[in-house]
Amino acid sequence: MPTVERVARTEVPRVRVVLASDGAPEEHLAFVSDKRIAHLPYVLSAPLGMAYGVAKLPYAVLIDEEGRVAAQGLVNTREHLESLFEAQRHGVASIQEYLEKRSQ
Repeated sequence: MPTVERVARTEVPRVRVVLASDGAPEEHLAFVSDKRIAHLPYVLSAPLGMAYGVAKLPYAVLIDEEGRVAAQGLVNTREHLESLFEAQRHGVASIQEYLEKRSQ
């Protein structure tokens, strides 16, 4: 969460952070309060995760200016999140895809 907070503060207006999850609303209200993130949009929606093929959390999806998925992947660390921005910069969905293309 600290990295997400930093991105929300420092990348704006280039990046708009929207948090999403599913489950019992009470649990998420407590999470938002505990993490002090009420200032960030927070969506509860199982169909949203299914639409993006999210199998494990935490997961991030970068959507470009045209509304297309620019990069996505599991984000357990700051490095994972930064790798999504790098993937977007290289025009690939993930750094793994970039490395595969580069080795060919």
